[in-house]
Amino acid sequence: MASLRDLKLRIRSVKSTQKIARAMEMVAAAKMKKAQQQALTGRPYLHKLRQIMSSLIHSSEPKLTHSFLEKTNKSGLTGYIVITADRGLCGAFNSGLIKTTFEIFSKSSLSSRRVVTVGKKGRQAMQRIGQETIGDFEKIANAPKFLDTIGIARLVKEEYMKGNLDEVYIVYNHFYSTSNQKPIVEKLLPIEPDKTLLEGKSTKTEYIFEGDKTTLLDQLLHRLIDINVYQAILESAASEHSARMMAMHKASDSAKEIVSNLSLEYNKVRQSKITTQLLEIVAGSAQ
Repeated sequence: MASLRDLKLRIRSVKSTQKIARAMEMVAAAKMKKAQQQALTGRPYLHKLRQIMSSLIHSSEPKLTHSFLEKTNKSGLTGYIVITADRGLCGAFNSGLIKTTFEIFSKSSLSSRRVVTVGKKGRQAMQRIGQETIGDFEKIANAPKFLDTIGIARLVKEEYMKGNLDEVYIVYNHFYSTSNQKPIVEKLLPIEPDKTLLEGKSTKTEYIFEGDKTTLLDQLLHRLIDINVYQAILESAASEHSARMMAMHKASDSAKEIVSNLSLEYNKVRQSKITTQLLEIVAGSAQ
């Protein structure tokens, strides 16, 4: 049985941890609100870009072509943008995404992949398996800005246009709700126009395209890739802060329960010692 001193120290230690977890939960909650708003605001813009691009391609005669619309089939290499966090203490946010990434990697060899990591945890995971990376970006996923993410998009675009990559995928945690974030794999290049975007009430508006359509398509595709990467990082940031808030909330509740159990044990040990002392006094007086 632990001594009263040991129990006091444990209770004090757990209470200190509980305060830290509570503070981290409050910080994550504040960041989460802004990150969620950014992620949700960016979705309609990305959807509209895809819709306009698809409308331009399917309404043009002769059919428009672009290097971003065609698989190169030159290098035999596939590129991946893996978006993780720079820090831990966010539940299964990092481990779940890295597990999904490794499941994808299990279908190919190390030499057939090139990876761009966004976030310290992703880079460390690639180092553990000896995976070659062509880019490493940190301190972006926590509070992403569009100008900070352009370099990531530019890197994969240049590699694709040079024929160094045949396809490019983004692996990130998609934000569904505060308690639900799931890793998904999204194809970035080559871009595949979605005909379903041209169906339904939302697409009854007819677009009038002015100027050279080839030049317009080029600008649209570049913009689409830039925004796609940025939106993925926004989704990841919203997921990270939500996951951290939930993890710290659970840690705080667990610490509270542990303190309650330790306090109960402390009172039992204290009562036992008092009872023992009373029996010794009574026995001594009887003699």
